[in-house]
Amino acid sequence: MSRERGRKKLMLRIPEIRHFLASPASETLSDLFESYDLAADCLERFRAASPTDERRVLEYEGLCREIEAEVLVYCGERYGKQMRS
Repeated sequence: MSRERGRKKLMLRIPEIRHFLASPASETLSDLFESYDLAADCLERFRAASPTDERRVLEYEGLCREIEAEVLVYCGERYGKQMRS
């Protein structure tokens, strides 16, 4: 369940590779989907907290960006020629 939510969040966040993310995922990519879902959920909670913990918000924004970058690298390595076309 978390993996599918992470997949959908990444598809919205990185629309240029949405069609690659929609195809059957490897174990590595599935793990990245799950990690992204967990990190994005935490980020939402930290943003909504009162008072806002800015340090945690920045930490989880960075974590989400890192996972997004990992997904882009993974897809680039796996679908490289198709991504450049």
